[in-house]
Amino acid sequence: MLRRTYQVAVEAGCGPVVVLTDADEVAAEARSFGAAVMMTEPALDSGTSRIASIVGRLEAQIVVNLQADTPLLDPEVVARSVRETTRTGASVTLPVSRIADSRTLHDASVVKVVRGHDGRALYCSRAPLPHVRDVRAESWVDATGFWAHVGLYAYRREFLEGFWDLPPSALEQAERLEQLRWLEAGVPLHTFEVEQQAPSVDTAADLERVRSLVIAEVGP
Repeated sequence: MLRRTYQVAVEAGCGPVVVLTDADEVAAEARSFGAAVMMTEPALDSGTSRIASIVGRLEAQIVVNLQADTPLLDPEVVARSVRETTRTGASVTLPVSRIADSRTLHDASVVKVVRGHDGRALYCSRAPLPHVRDVRAESWVDATGFWAHVGLYAYRREFLEGFWDLPPSALEQAERLEQLRWLEAGVPLHTFEVEQQAPSVDTAADLERVRSLVIAEVGP
């Protein structure tokens, strides 16, 4: 997964690609296929905090956080996230895709995003939002639009430099979603729509689905 996700970032063509990790075995694996590696502190609890901890060693004005659990992501999604951040000036940009089935909508591992008309993220949740009144839950996807976060962020450098000043967030703690700390602090988050992507690997079932897709792609 690490090597394939690294290749996604390289193919996006947005600039240098660096693997951040606190694990020696991950660093060794990354270096084995030629990736640049920066080591971070084990106590850091998110990809954003890892990037913020080393942003002073980077020259980029826009930084994309691509987790290593997205080996089948379209590189164009990464490239568009950079273009959207440049165009809008948003502190943080995230791609979203329309949710088309009830299983995905009610899956707590899928982060739902409520959006404004201008693409602003209004709220993010593991719960299916918005709540559709007077409609059975299994029919909600037919009643209104729902959006899922496609697993990456693009940040402006200034956001990362001020990251440690953001106050703790009760919403973040409740849902275990770091983007709620940003929203609660008033940080503008911009979203843009992309086609539904291959699944990220959040569960053992996801891993099997991705393995089957890779086998189908490369053949026996």
